[in-house]
Amino acid sequence: MKIVTWNIGEDERNENGKLNINSYNYIVDFIKKENIDVICLQEAIIKSDYLPSIAKYINDKTDLKYSVEYELSDSHINIGCKMGIVICSRYEITNYETLLLDNPNLIYSVDENTTYYSHDKGFIISNIQGINIITGHCLPFHVFKENPLDYLSIFEKADDKFINAYDYNDKLVLCGDFNYDDVNTIFPKIMTHCKDLINESTRKDKQLDHFIISNKLNCSYNKVVDNIFDHKLGIFEIYN
Repeated sequence: MKIVTWNIGEDERNENGKLNINSYNYIVDFIKKENIDVICLQEAIIKSDYLPSIAKYINDKTDLKYSVEYELSDSHINIGCKMGIVICSRYEITNYETLLLDNPNLIYSVDENTTYYSHDKGFIISNIQGINIITGHCLPFHVFKENPLDYLSIFEKADDKFINAYDYNDKLVLCGDFNYDDVNTIFPKIMTHCKDLINESTRKDKQLDHFIISNKLNCSYNKVVDNIFDHKLGIFEIYN
């Protein structure tokens, strides 16, 4: 199974990073070219005044006919859009649940005209072809000049969910934009059973994105790829 994790929040070719249909077509072309089976997207547009949902667009334009969306917040880039997490799959998504992380409601003012508010973040926990595929997005504490380690209770809630999924089925993939480099610190329970296949910067000079597989799974292909969006994508071929 060939799986991709990709934060598509900003198209760096466009003014202010906004997404448009050309951004969508870039993703569709990549899926077709690389023969992707499952794609996990973060900061994906789910509702919009002027764009289709990316999940529906992928369903219509590729062989990935199954999808699940989890709306989390307004888009700070594409005004008038709701964004969140998306999984699109060639195979049926037999079941799934969502996990909303606690929001500490952080505020950071750059100047009198620019203030950032912490968005809701969370995960989709799904099962596809007998593999638990979990993807999500964690809060960018660094943007708010905060240390993620001061908020470990938020990560612990997610870690407990991941362990429950692992106990149910030890074939597990955990991927997404976690906005922190050391997953062993924020998810210590699940990481005792897993390994992270990404070990390089994925946005500017930081590794924010991760692709973690349980020790019951193997990887035959592993690549991190620069692209038009502000995060590098990870592409992996997984087998039992």
